[in-house]
Amino acid sequence: MKNLVMHATRFAGLILTGGLFCTAPAMADWHRSFVVEWHEPAFYHGGAEGVTEPGTDCPAGTNPELSWPDVLGKSGYSDQEIEYLMTPTHPFRLPNMGQNQYAYRGEGRANIYMEPWTYPDTGLTPVTGTIGEGLDLDGDTSNGFVSPDGETGIDNETYHTLGCWHAYRGPVRGSMTAMSHNDHMREGAYSILIVVSGKGDDPMNDDNVQVGFYDGRDALVKDARGNIAKDYSFIIAPHAKYETIFDARTVNGEVISKTPVEAMWMQDHGYTTELELLRAQLRFSMNDDGTLTGYLAGYRPWYPLYMAWVHARGTVMEAITWVELPSVWYALKRNADYSPDGADGERTHISYAMRITAIPAYVMVPDASEEATDLVLYTDQAPPYELRPHPFLRFTNGEGVVEDRDGVLLAGPNAVIPPPNVTREKLKQQRRTQEASFSARSNGGQ
Repeated sequence: MKNLVMHATRFAGLILTGGLFCTAPAMADWHRSFVVEWHEPAFYHGGAEGVTEPGTDCPAGTNPELSWPDVLGKSGYSDQEIEYLMTPTHPFRLPNMGQNQYAYRGEGRANIYMEPWTYPDTGLTPVTGTIGEGLDLDGDTSNGFVSPDGETGIDNETYHTLGCWHAYRGPVRGSMTAMSHNDHMREGAYSILIVVSGKGDDPMNDDNVQVGFYDGRDALVKDARGNIAKDYSFIIAPHAKYETIFDARTVNGEVISKTPVEAMWMQDHGYTTELELLRAQLRFSMNDDGTLTGYLAGYRPWYPLYMAWVHARGTVMEAITWVELPSVWYALKRNADYSPDGADGERTHISYAMRITAIPAYVMVPDASEEATDLVLYTDQAPPYELRPHPFLRFTNGEGVVEDRDGVLLAGPNAVIPPPNVTREKLKQQRRTQEASFSARSNGGQ
């Protein structure tokens, strides 16, 4: 199906099905189809250049690089232990995987990633600027940010919370997180399809529009310059969750959702692997060059966002992104602004906006017999739902630390931090003996 000029036949009258003639559903008067070629958190960048320097968004710049001797010292490690832990040749260190023992710096040397409340909030630099991107999710124009175009009431507490973390900060398409995570999609891991369909005479101004989001069966294709090629064909892959239809309208080429969708899910470009949005809304522009650009916004659960960084190898993420992950947990929990259970419920979700760029494509129904024009859900054709696994879970024990290649974890709350003349193999043998003894006791000595 990967041909550049494929035009599927549209059924305009009767179709033959199972030997019987059946009337086809009424066709859309117009439709435009797209594949997402880039999506990233809609984080406004107020810096002149770089990602760590001060700007209107982050007047103090980003969080400074961590001083690990200070961090470990405040966590109760002795000078002798710190010196040993920071020796590159020590047996706790795994090649290119950071320092596992650093995870155990909570009260009683608890794992701070799994029990962040055992560690003090050391602070995550928040956005203090007034400009932000996204949509007004709560209908209150007196709160939130002001958009770059002057619209008030923009709700994006995820940006307020994480926008000065240098992992997220940067110009459009320029943040570390956006570049690394979009590479995954652009190299063929998944595709997201969008179909805009209307009933009016003027696609630019139509009060009867639908916008469909679908999972794609086909990988994105790059042209000779490495850009995602337009006008390729993509077949909808029925999915039990990753399908949503918005009721919308177009006004001067802007596609605007009429009412929020109570809940939607889609593939996520980040470590969370899938994105849930409650009270989702959208606003896109159908541009003269054929692209679709704009925002998809709603309230996302904040705890999976935190745990995604833990699963990405917590100690490594802290080292390369300059934050202590418990401060991320505290900040997301503090700034969460939505509860599915009402105003008095626990605020488990936080306002969020995604910046999307989609290019023209031919989106085909699941059997590839025709273009998807009138929008329907194909969830009844979908296989059983399976969450795409976190890309780094195969490297970790699920708690932010990295096991050795043979599955032995030398670090831990009760780890003895010996002088450097104790070999890794000797420590492994000690750990195996301990685990065997524990297993025997747990099984009643059998």
